[in-house]
Amino acid sequence: MAQFVYSVGHETHFAEKWPADADTVWIDLDPTDRDRVTEVVNRLYSAHPKVIEHLLEGRSHRPDLLIEDDAVSFMLALIPISPEDSIRHLSFIVGRKFLVTAHLTGQSGIVEHARRHVLNNAMMDNGIDFALYQVLHGHVAALKQMANHLDQKFETLHRLLLRHPYHDLSPDILALRRETMAANHILDPEGAVFELLKSSDFPFVQKENRPYFQDVAFLMDEVVSEVQQIRDGLAEMVEAYTSLQSNEINKVMWFLTIVSTMSLPATTIASIYGMNFVHMPDLRWRYGYWYSLFLMFVVSLLMLLWMKIRRRRG
Repeated sequence: MAQFVYSVGHETHFAEKWPADADTVWIDLDPTDRDRVTEVVNRLYSAHPKVIEHLLEGRSHRPDLLIEDDAVSFMLALIPISPEDSIRHLSFIVGRKFLVTAHLTGQSGIVEHARRHVLNNAMMDNGIDFALYQVLHGHVAALKQMANHLDQKFETLHRLLLRHPYHDLSPDILALRRETMAANHILDPEGAVFELLKSSDFPFVQKENRPYFQDVAFLMDEVVSEVQQIRDGLAEMVEAYTSLQSNEINKVMWFLTIVSTMSLPATTIASIYGMNFVHMPDLRWRYGYWYSLFLMFVVSLLMLLWMKIRRRRG
């Protein structure tokens, strides 16, 4: 059901139907209002069909921005902390005297919290842009929690890589990298939206309220930077993990090479004495068996000493 927060004079009011007289009005649309979107928006101003389309089909779009003479519409996406949850979209239309928020895929705790804050503190008198700021601030705070969660998962993986470098961490690293890449794919265009909202070229923010938008844009920039740093850190972690695995394989191959090299003299001696020639010297010698074992041991020991000396020198 659509909910209306509006100001008359210097008073802030709440209603569940269209106010008869209002200086400024904030209209919030939830999933039950999908059939009323066109009616509500066109009652405020003559909206371009693309604005209605983006409101109704927001889930299929990345965050975007549409600029008209009478209003600016944009969409933001809230990335969930759990990858099993779906992304929730929140659409905005802001004009000089009106604000529309639409979350047609589900209820929005961010909008509900902002509405209570505006009503309890009678803030509609500060301008419709101040109500917009309250919603944006809650949105960025939720994104900050998401970024902190990604950072905690990254730090956990980093500690595991240092403590257990040869454990199979590739599924966890790749899963977190997919999450981070998906978040960065959404946050990049959102950052551009916040940059426009704080600029002096944006006509629907009052001069006295512009510092609030500069502050929330700065917070958004911090979130974008943090996610990008995690993405870059994961790329470096993949390289480090691959290098560690290569080093482990090299160690195994080095050990197998030493074993095969040391066994080569013994194999050669055994093959010589196993040729079954009738007139072979020492073939029927009483101590031939022990002599051949001793010879294999001495030659292998000499080769081991020679390899150690070469390793120290080289």
